[in-house]
Amino acid sequence: MTIREIADVAGVSPAAVSIVLNGRKGVSDETRKRIRKVIDETGYTPNPRTKNSSRTVLCIKYLHGGVLVEENEGFISAIVSAMAERCRKEEYTLVQIEARGDMAEWIRGVDFSPYCGAIVIATELPREMYDSLQAIPVPFVSVDNMMPGMHYSCVGIDNRENVHTALAYIHSCGYRRVGYLRSAYHAENFTARAEAFEKYSREMGFTVRPEDVREIMATMIGAHEDMRKLLEAKPDWELPECFFADNDTVALGAIKALKEAGCRIPEDVAVIGFDNIPYSAISTPTLTTIHVQRDLIGRQAVRQLLYILRDAGFVSAKTSFVGNLVERGSMNAGQRHPA
Repeated sequence: MTIREIADVAGVSPAAVSIVLNGRKGVSDETRKRIRKVIDETGYTPNPRTKNSSRTVLCIKYLHGGVLVEENEGFISAIVSAMAERCRKEEYTLVQIEARGDMAEWIRGVDFSPYCGAIVIATELPREMYDSLQAIPVPFVSVDNMMPGMHYSCVGIDNRENVHTALAYIHSCGYRRVGYLRSAYHAENFTARAEAFEKYSREMGFTVRPEDVREIMATMIGAHEDMRKLLEAKPDWELPECFFADNDTVALGAIKALKEAGCRIPEDVAVIGFDNIPYSAISTPTLTTIHVQRDLIGRQAVRQLLYILRDAGFVSAKTSFVGNLVERGSMNAGQRHPA
């Protein structure tokens, strides 16, 4: 008999059976008793894989539209590639699967018994679904989302420090009137960047006018189209000296629209991005940005999961990586005002 067959007899999900077999929280006492009764009556004996001797890790990519996971110029794929390489070095296998819709419902429909652990690409996971991850019956790590308020192991970006680095560079270049191109696609990373932008722009004495804070789509085509419409709707818009963008995709789309409107980059308006996606190095002009350590994030996610698997006493940890500034042509150092 398999876990799925036990689930059918007990009238529960395979995930619920896995939770009981692994002695984890996540089901009611009544459900636990019902599952245990079926296991005892059928004489089911967990095979070695069910006892977490498996060396297969499940990578769950949650898609809430896919804008950030699939369309951000290979950002997530670079993290997953680093995860897969680290798994190979540790003699583990990484298996990828996509999740969509209601996360709690999706988890209930998955048989986790073949996997020793999971890594969740939670970039697009909405806050209202954070607590649903508690039902995952194997040890797991969240990637690219630090899950504020949840006691999960997480690996991601130190958005506060990275935004501070970007704004400090803007200040050192002499720019004082700064705009903000926010992503219209909401994600935990963007929320953290918005909070950091507000805090540090105020502390550094920047002038940030309400009309210079704009939401545009976080795809290259969408950002270009939204910025083009903004410029057409407000031809007398006195642009700020410099724009900080939530990510490179937003920045590059906006730059294309600005250039089409006759703006010179960086002479008329400078732009700085975030992520250092490959295209930022070959765009015209090349994009000044914050390089995010994608390979380190991927390797650390596997390392952190293995800590949990090998040490039952391991306490959940949240590891965030600080990036570094990459200076390119979209900024003009020292040309506006004395620093």
